[in-house]
Amino acid sequence: MQVLTSMQKDALCELFNISVGQSAAALGAMLNDEVLLSVPEVRFVTVNDVTDHLGKASATMYCIRQPFKGPFNGNALLIFPEEKSLALVHALVGDLLPGNELADVQSDALREVGNIVLNSCISSLAHMLETSFECGLATVDSGDTRKILGTRVQNHLVMLIQIRFSLKQQNIEGFVVFVMNTTSYDDLLHGVDVFIARFS
Repeated sequence: MQVLTSMQKDALCELFNISVGQSAAALGAMLNDEVLLSVPEVRFVTVNDVTDHLGKASATMYCIRQPFKGPFNGNALLIFPEEKSLALVHALVGDLLPGNELADVQSDALREVGNIVLNSCISSLAHMLETSFECGLATVDSGDTRKILGTRVQNHLVMLIQIRFSLKQQNIEGFVVFVMNTTSYDDLLHGVDVFIARFS
């Protein structure tokens, strides 16, 4: 796997800083609160190693999955630990539902949040790389990290972006994950190099 140069890493961080920043306003409107999204670092790891970043393999997580196809293909995932996903759902619906009914609307609420955040990331990438992607329907899964990432992609690469959702009353942390094969990784870096060259 090609090692990212510092310029490539900086460019990727800037791409996602812009994309998640664009989703903050829409997400804030849903939550009726100011939302600050932080993208501190972009990491590339294998699926086998991603558990070290997302948590213990036995921990239950919720995952919104958005498949995409274009110059490079893969799956964009928005992942929350179980307790954080319920906190996010509660932030969305407020006190309209008692706690024991939150799980009933959890999938729909998480899918809507995933659509906002992941579509923003993919659309921003397409715009800044001057390309286009076709997105499939978003789905919601739950389980440990190996289950939500997929057992058939253990040798694939993961672009891991940690996002912290800062709300007025609570702190909700999630992860944006792009799962790609090696060919897609090389195509992504080519697009980043073209992006860098336009501003050099």
